[in-house]
Amino acid sequence: MYILLTGPAGLFREGVEALLRGFAQDAEVLASNCLTTNWPNDRKPDCVVMDGDCLRRASDELEAARRHTRTTPVIVLLSDAQRQHVDDLLAAGVSGCVEKSASSELLFSALRLAFAGGVYLPRSLVAASLHEPLAAAGVDAAQGLPYPNPHLHLTPRQIEVLALLARGRSNKMIARHLDVAEATVKTHLTTIFKALNVSSRGEASAVAARMERIRDAQVDKAINGHVTVGRLLANMQSHRFRSGEVLFRKGDASGELFYIEKGTVRLSELGIDMGAGTVLGEIGLFSPGYRRTSTAVCKTDCEMRTVSAADAIRLYYQEPEFALYLIQLIASRLQADKSRPA
Repeated sequence: MYILLTGPAGLFREGVEALLRGFAQDAEVLASNCLTTNWPNDRKPDCVVMDGDCLRRASDELEAARRHTRTTPVIVLLSDAQRQHVDDLLAAGVSGCVEKSASSELLFSALRLAFAGGVYLPRSLVAASLHEPLAAAGVDAAQGLPYPNPHLHLTPRQIEVLALLARGRSNKMIARHLDVAEATVKTHLTTIFKALNVSSRGEASAVAARMERIRDAQVDKAINGHVTVGRLLANMQSHRFRSGEVLFRKGDASGELFYIEKGTVRLSELGIDMGAGTVLGEIGLFSPGYRRTSTAVCKTDCEMRTVSAADAIRLYYQEPEFALYLIQLIASRLQADKSRPA
């Protein structure tokens, strides 16, 4: 696991760097003074941990974070977790804000939650935003999170908006994902905030994390094939392939999967043609020995987005819809192969 730590050099950064090396057995940590639009050494990290106190003074660093959050979880460390600043960071897509006064275990919890696709909020901020003590009815004192009203009514579209908000998506990203105007998203959020009796994105995310309907909406979307995989992979690199070009051969080591944007690919041993909007190469990422199970040849000129094995696994954890999509896809293809005449 490769973690990029950014912030000014000094005792604090050295201390956090030492902690992060203990997060995972194989954790590799690279420290850098700041975050830029290009990764250090052109190597993409599995996660970014930032000194958030620098972000107020460096708008270009915040813009770099906003650019990277779509495909890489970003955790921000803050001395003072003020509501507006945290909301701005959540709107930029960060996966969590952790106070510098927190324990190492809380930092590790935030990292694990980020890798699982969740959003971590500072406990003090969530607690302070409530209008009643943590031990009062309707609040989980151990977690500092409000319980949603079981009789709360939200429309299916509002559930979708809230689910995306809870995963740190900005209004613009939500609008793009749902194919609606950004103004429509703002209108939905105004209604949602009123219904939840909250006043910020952070509070709304805290409530959403406890709502079964949020999770059910994502599961239903994936199971019923409504996941727009192209949008999930929009930031992945696109390549062109010529007709007759071999993408991979049966038995080759599997290091990536492909999303076909244009053209047709033929799986030779199976005699199957796959067209635009199709994912292929996914079985090899999970098969014993990580080997290709068939040969893929471009039947026509093709345009495809390629997703490395590391990015595919990361998306699997970060995007619940993508994970269920892959599981359903692999199961259906294995079933089809099993039913094929010998």
